[in-house]
Amino acid sequence: AINIWEFFFALAILARGNLVAADFMTSSACPRGPCARPCGAMALVPPCVSIVSATEQRRLAPRPKLEASVSSWQSFPRRAEAVHDDHLGFREDLIRNYVRLSILFFGESPSEKLILGQKGWLFFGDRDAIAHYRGVDPLSPRELLRWERVLEERRDWLAERGIAYLLVLVPDKHQVYAEFMPERLSPVGVSRPLDQLVRHLNENSDLLFLDLRPTLESAKLKARIYHRTDTHWNDLGAYTAYSAIIEKLAEVVPEFSDQIPIEVDLGVSEAPGLGLAQLVGLSESLREEVLSAQPRNPEAKIAREHRRDYQKRVRRLKPIAHGIPNSDLPRAIMFRDSFGNALIPYLSEHFQRILYVWDRDVDPRIIQIEKPQIVIQQIVGRLLERHPRTLDEMKGEKRIR
Repeated sequence: AINIWEFFFALAILARGNLVAADFMTSSACPRGPCARPCGAMALVPPCVSIVSATEQRRLAPRPKLEASVSSWQSFPRRAEAVHDDHLGFREDLIRNYVRLSILFFGESPSEKLILGQKGWLFFGDRDAIAHYRGVDPLSPRELLRWERVLEERRDWLAERGIAYLLVLVPDKHQVYAEFMPERLSPVGVSRPLDQLVRHLNENSDLLFLDLRPTLESAKLKARIYHRTDTHWNDLGAYTAYSAIIEKLAEVVPEFSDQIPIEVDLGVSEAPGLGLAQLVGLSESLREEVLSAQPRNPEAKIAREHRRDYQKRVRRLKPIAHGIPNSDLPRAIMFRDSFGNALIPYLSEHFQRILYVWDRDVDPRIIQIEKPQIVIQQIVGRLLERHPRTLDEMKGEKRIR
């Protein structure tokens, strides 16, 4: 049933927002242009209506459309109320101050996605990440066997086409810097999925793969290799991983044996807090000491067909290609997750063309289009709990790239 007063109240909110914002947001009268966050005006729905919350890092409720259907009319009050809740004046500032008080004064995380570690370290609080770190949800023998068979299937399918394959396994920040995790989240199990898979492959398979745990554990003794306010490795960690990848590729592709890591210029700078600090709107309060490693003499370029809409492709997680065109270097594809981002400036210097595909599975259709000589598959530990797809499952899936 529809509460008639709720309906007319919501309709008034929507009408005000449409009449004011439609003219104001698209005109030169608004000094800020299309806003990144609410103006903070004392209004139920501010004139400048946001699309994304800068504090919560999520899309805000859009103005509801009233369509000629019973379901649209029935859901209209609820959808209008969501607009009111999401666009209330001073909402962003109220949330930001609540978060600041929770963290700085009470030492509590206001978000289940953020873990407050020791000595200013922040960790990603995703359910899978925590379960992986604590060892409370290990892979079953059947799941491990599936991983073994799927990975070997990929290797063999690629080998039949003269394509080398390298699997790269990346440890989570929780695992590398476990000493900064809160004591209340100490491990309770002895088997993490990443540890299990490495042990299983070593004991049951001849698959050649790169386990980055020992390399990164050694590197952390010399310098910090993960960001304090982000879940990913910093440039030093990425460069360390990249150097190990180049060395391992020489075992897979003999022609790669003359390749050596590129030279980089190291730097230190202070910046607003990164992803995890931004998640709770405290990037200015929780700042980051950024350790950078910039290629000294980069030659790789963005592929011509991706230059015009490169940033859009990056935002939409679409494939992006880099490389040194017109060179004698090999072609490659890297199937990866977000940890692959920081590898791009380094790996691109070793290929005529390398296509970076945001996918943890190997898509045979992309292989057939790109015709690479090398395929690299990079996966971070917490994402190993899902079942990998077989080649047949991949072929039957419809995708837009």
